[in-house]
Amino acid sequence: MPHSDTLADAAASTPATMPTTSKANNSVAGIPRAHFTSISVSAQQTAPTIKSLEQREAETLTQERLDELWHDLVEKSKSDPKFHELIADKEVELKNNNLFHIKVPNLYFDTLLQPYQMTILDHIRSATGNDMISYKVAVVFEKTQKKAYLPNEKFEEMASRNHAMYTLRQLFPVIDF
Repeated sequence: MPHSDTLADAAASTPATMPTTSKANNSVAGIPRAHFTSISVSAQQTAPTIKSLEQREAETLTQERLDELWHDLVEKSKSDPKFHELIADKEVELKNNNLFHIKVPNLYFDTLLQPYQMTILDHIRSATGNDMISYKVAVVFEKTQKKAYLPNEKFEEMASRNHAMYTLRQLFPVIDF
């Protein structure tokens, strides 16, 4: 092939070839048809509607609405005993319009809730019409009361409840409280 100076000259001098189809081996230019992928496009698909600011404000989530939706989810979960046991006694707290916390006693509940994550989110999202809602698991540590074992600890515990114990100790220093 002679050297051409322009791309147009090269394109004009090269014959355009189309892949040939062979019905006998069901291939295109030697490549089996099994390697081709077809995509169908439906003309009836519509773009998602854009909601106005007023509609979005009307769909804002409140703590009362979240509590109501959580109660509905607990009622629906009765058909799955494991799921119902996980969420029945848990509280939810709204942090902002798109985030709420599920309060649990320890982090192990996070792994237990993972299989049900989409069930929880689908219920809340479909009821509010807000696809941006998500949740986080918040561990709530209960304050444990220290048990008094030693005589000094017992006295301090009693004195914290009744300040007259300090007066009794001064009046009777010999008695060990």
